[in-house]
Amino acid sequence: MKKLFLILLALLPAFCLYAYEPKVNDVNIHVSLSEDGTARIVEIWDVVVASGTEWYLVRENLGDIKIQNLAVHDETGTEFRNTGSWDVDRSLAQKAGQCGLHSTGSGYEICWGVGSYGPHVFTVSYDMTNAVKSLNDYDMLHMQFISDELSSPPAHASLTLSAPVALGEENSRIWAFGYEGTINWQEDGTVLAKSTKSFIYDSSMILLLRFDKGIFNSESVREKDFEEVLKKAQEGSFYPDENDDPWYYSLLGFLMVLGMLWLFVWRPIKSFFKSMGISGGRKRIKDIFGVKRLPSSFDWVRDLPFNGDIFRTYYIASHVKGYDSGSYTVVSAMILRMIMHRVIEMRTDVNGKREFYFDENASIDYMDTAERHLLSILDQASGQDGILQEQEFKIWANSHESKVKSFVSAIKREVTDSFSAANMIGGRSSYESLQLNDKGKRAAMDALGFRQFLRDFTLVNERYSVEVALWGDYLVMASVFGIADKVAAEMKTMAPNLQNYIKMPVSDLTSVVVFSDSFGRITRSAYISATTPSYSGGSYSGGGRSSGGFGGHSSYGGGGGFSGGGHGGGSR
Repeated sequence: MKKLFLILLALLPAFCLYAYEPKVNDVNIHVSLSEDGTARIVEIWDVVVASGTEWYLVRENLGDIKIQNLAVHDETGTEFRNTGSWDVDRSLAQKAGQCGLHSTGSGYEICWGVGSYGPHVFTVSYDMTNAVKSLNDYDMLHMQFISDELSSPPAHASLTLSAPVALGEENSRIWAFGYEGTINWQEDGTVLAKSTKSFIYDSSMILLLRFDKGIFNSESVREKDFEEVLKKAQEGSFYPDENDDPWYYSLLGFLMVLGMLWLFVWRPIKSFFKSMGISGGRKRIKDIFGVKRLPSSFDWVRDLPFNGDIFRTYYIASHVKGYDSGSYTVVSAMILRMIMHRVIEMRTDVNGKREFYFDENASIDYMDTAERHLLSILDQASGQDGILQEQEFKIWANSHESKVKSFVSAIKREVTDSFSAANMIGGRSSYESLQLNDKGKRAAMDALGFRQFLRDFTLVNERYSVEVALWGDYLVMASVFGIADKVAAEMKTMAPNLQNYIKMPVSDLTSVVVFSDSFGRITRSAYISATTPSYSGGSYSGGGRSSGGFGGHSSYGGGGGFSGGGHGGGSR
């Protein structure tokens, strides 16, 4: 009996060890970003330790990132002693109550002693400098916070991220990779990423965030555009089917499929038939021009359409096929008018890039409501230096889609209000189905006669003495019709001393026209993006526009190019 007791006593440690099953119940991470791009990270690991002598986190792919201010404490509140360099070969007892960094040659491992087997809650905090990267067009954070191949995959994980300012759709975009779950902005301006299913061996948590310039002042610079980073991160990304979502998600998904069919199948087919003149476009042509089929050419009309009104002229120019072309060339015309009235001036910087300067003393009394709206937008897009570049406006437009939609709505209101004020509406008065009266239809046909006049502008010099004092206005109207580059070239050919007649810089008139045209194209692109439904990975992602950076579900695949992570970790 005594011998049996001694045998059982000898086996007791093995029984105690077997009583514990290794697991990670939960990982809760909070990331606080400071203005200089440093990430203050606090991780809480709720675990059951059943083997090994230490717990470690892999932090590789660091580049210029440095790990500082490491601190660890356990569920008892005991603060661990930071030994600096970590010796992985020490015993369980020797590592107890201590933490440190182990250099691996390709990065570091954040290590601490587990002290004993059984349930533990470890809180580890540290700083990662230069976590936020400054790109050419945006700033970004692209980091793996939970690595794959952990000793025990977490049953649940969540991460909350805060920045120096409240984050939201108006100043940031968010993506998540490596796990099944979600990522979304919160009402308090933070970002919350969390798992909805348990991790498996190759699960990880990778976050990619894009920030507008001005939030951070990071010294870590990468000479690339964000689109390049996103393209690499989205390689292999996939947003899973949501079979367990409520019934209305399935219904909404079905409606979105119908929307895709309309947008990418029916709409192009309808546009094709309209272009062939065999659809309902003829009715719209008659509503606007008074005839079902427009002639291929027109007699010249030398008077400015609608007494120089660019909004009514734009409506005619964009509806010659019986439907709205959505070209927004009127934006280019507004830019040229601003240059003519010295509200803005185009210059070239030392690197040869074209940019706009604003004259705060210039009069804007000539402007309509939509033009004042555009001036406000240009001012916002120019940033703190008050100098606006084409790329700067493109970035602003793509990240302020709701404001672009509001601006386009202002243009449409300006169009209908202008027709109404001129007593040219004879029926339906909405922008989409506007019906003109006889007076309006005659003016619409005259506008196309003026377009013919501009197209044949070189011939005009041979037959008539053109009133060159109106050439500035002609160029604005040519911009509305989308032919300003051609007309500008002909003007320069006809009048070498053009600067005596036109009220805008003409030393590089072609550049002025091309630059102004780009604003119309950018507006069109941003408006299409703002009004087109977003889809992800070929399947509906539960209401969040995940692949577009507007939150929603994470992608299990993808995330390549991240900083700060690697493979492995956990108990060792």
